[in-house]
Amino acid sequence: MSDKTPKGTSRTRSSGKRAARAATTPAAASLSRSRTKPRPETTTRTPGRPSDAPPSTPRGNRRAKNKPKPTNLLNYPRAGREGFWRWWPSWRLLSAVFVLLFFAGIGFGAWLYATTDVPEPTDIAVAQTTRVYYSDGKTLLGEFSDLNRTILPADEIPDNVKEAVVASEDSTFYENRGISPKGIVRALVNNLSGGSRQGASTITQQYVENYYTGKVTSYTGKVREMIMAVKIDQELDKNEILSRYLNTIYFGRSAYGIEEAAQAYFGKSANELDDAEAALLVAVIPAPSAYDPAKNPEKAKALWQRVIDREVNETGTLTKEEADKLSFPETIEYKRQSSLRGTNGYLMMAVRKELEARGFDEDDIDTGGYTIVSTIDKHTQDSTVEVIANLPEDRPENNHVGTVSIDPSTGAIRALYGGEDYLKQQRNDATQSRMQAGSTFKAFTLVAALEEGYSLHSNWDASSPRTFKGWTVKNFNNASRGTVDLLTATRHSYNTPYAALNVDMGAEKTRDAAIKMGLSEKTPGLDDSPSNVLGSASPTMLELANAYSTIASGGIKRTPHIVEKVTNADGSHKYAYKDDGERVLKESTAINATVALQEPTSSRGSARIVNEKMDGRPVAGKTGTSSSFRSALFVGYTPQLVTAVGMFQPSADGRTEEPLTPFGPWEDMTGGGAPASIFADIMTSALDGQDEVDFPDEVDSEGKKKRKRKKRTHAPRRTTQPEAPAQPSEQPSEEPPATEEPSEEAPEPAPEPSEQPTPSSKPEKPKPEPEPSEKSKTPKVQPTRGNDKPVEPTATPKEPR
Repeated sequence: MSDKTPKGTSRTRSSGKRAARAATTPAAASLSRSRTKPRPETTTRTPGRPSDAPPSTPRGNRRAKNKPKPTNLLNYPRAGREGFWRWWPSWRLLSAVFVLLFFAGIGFGAWLYATTDVPEPTDIAVAQTTRVYYSDGKTLLGEFSDLNRTILPADEIPDNVKEAVVASEDSTFYENRGISPKGIVRALVNNLSGGSRQGASTITQQYVENYYTGKVTSYTGKVREMIMAVKIDQELDKNEILSRYLNTIYFGRSAYGIEEAAQAYFGKSANELDDAEAALLVAVIPAPSAYDPAKNPEKAKALWQRVIDREVNETGTLTKEEADKLSFPETIEYKRQSSLRGTNGYLMMAVRKELEARGFDEDDIDTGGYTIVSTIDKHTQDSTVEVIANLPEDRPENNHVGTVSIDPSTGAIRALYGGEDYLKQQRNDATQSRMQAGSTFKAFTLVAALEEGYSLHSNWDASSPRTFKGWTVKNFNNASRGTVDLLTATRHSYNTPYAALNVDMGAEKTRDAAIKMGLSEKTPGLDDSPSNVLGSASPTMLELANAYSTIASGGIKRTPHIVEKVTNADGSHKYAYKDDGERVLKESTAINATVALQEPTSSRGSARIVNEKMDGRPVAGKTGTSSSFRSALFVGYTPQLVTAVGMFQPSADGRTEEPLTPFGPWEDMTGGGAPASIFADIMTSALDGQDEVDFPDEVDSEGKKKRKRKKRTHAPRRTTQPEAPAQPSEQPSEEPPATEEPSEEAPEPAPEPSEQPTPSSKPEKPKPEPEPSEKSKTPKVQPTRGNDKPVEPTATPKEPR
């Protein structure tokens, strides 16, 4: 029996095999289904239900069986629903969104933390005051700044300031990780309830806001601020964070950082603050302008007391006994300062413009914390200001003076006077105001002639009047002087000899020499007409001083500069002036031009006042007076210093120039009067203590000495200003009587418009002169050239070309 298979088992397997074989063809499968009858099932009969009814199904199962299946994973839109409910989010969708947002938030936070780097500090955070010093590098000249800030190293900020700010602003500073969770919740509740928006800022967050991000109010900005605060708390020491914070924040009174705040409120350095003073500075931090004791003493005192109380109760950095001994400190009066006030304002603006021309950004100048050493010599500058301030009291209010002093060996500007107060007048009378040069322009004709080979001893007809192709020129009082050489013509500033020289040489040579020596090609009135020799062009005093400096330096032209060097806030090198000297004149030309230009300052010259006041010190220079006395100038130099002085008088509307009004001892407002006197006073003080240096003697075209100059005779030095000048020093457009005696000497300026046309005016047609008889014909004096040999006369004397 054991080897027999149970019937049921055998049948089942046999039936399975037969069914499988039967199902191999459709016909067999159909026949098999028709023969196979369903096996009766045992069911429980329900009363009242027919025996042949289908079995019953639970209601829940029927609903589940009839429920439409979702068409997608999220069942959206919802299957089997209609209308509004078809588009209502399903629980699958809501669950998926929640999970997605949760993980996205975590991912975004991780990404934001990973990608939020500590950036470079904002410009306003590290901005420091740029200071300008005189040439000694120690004496402060002025400051450039949109704000006042001096950054102190961490170890130089006193502990009492640090303790006060921690107690007042963030008592958990040393324990928290850069943010305060309690503060965040408190601020969030306040903001959602409609209160004023708060940021829950710790000191670290405030530091981030001031040092990196600037003030932010949006929630996203605050989130980034908090992340940065956490990262910075991990990267920096607490003491470093606190020190940077105290160097950054605004304390009012234009003071950024604790050092400038201490100076603004108490007139002392931060390391000298006592506990009471430190607490007051911390008290004003939330609203400096509103809490300044000078504006709101009651509020300031209440906040000061709050800081003291928190130091006692919150942080314990003060004992009750120490706090009771403190009294509310007194602050100094706040006076808003401006480095542009007074005469120094012109110096500061000249420094700024030169730096900008050198590529410095305007904002960098204000906030870079640079140390700038200027070329201005304090003694020379103070002397210049004092001399002009001490001019006679009856000087008209609209009388303007501009002066510049330059070291010819370097091009450094040693002194500059552009006006009385920059805040009242922004136009610089030394570098921007222009005035007709008058006879100071003869120096350019002189230089051009020497370059062309003319000699200082060449002879020229100084008779007056003389007409050159329709251009009539007169000497003062229309006096004829006969034959004079260039030295004499320069000494007395005769017009007709220089006009003849300019015509003979070619007026374009004068123009070219002026440009080569330092004048701008765009100088108003500068052209190549014959009248340019008499100064119809209108340069600035800086341009004139620069041009004469080229002669004083032996023919080397340098760019005038007022900035010597610039140092970064960290002490590293930023900029230094480099000598750009370029030879533009032969040395022999410069030497011989100086020989001639010493004549006006001699005891018989048109600027004899210079000789008297400077006690015979070797000085070269030239006077100049424009038509109708509308400007008066003197430009002169020693081997050490060049100074140009110009004076003019604008009308009330500033559109025109009035004739200069006489004042003090000067009845005639010429270049040899007030300007020469101002020049002499400036130079005497500036050169006080310096050796007297002689100029070189005259040389030939090869640079060899021609002859030893005679020792000059000097008038005794005057110790007080005369009541009136001994003789008029210079007259416009006409020349004095021809005499070598100083008592009869009076120089010229440029002629009246009616007598000398400006370059833009056309010359008058020459009037025909009667033909002289053979007996009356006499040869005219011919000019001589550089070899001192006269030009061969022709049968009929010719006018110079």
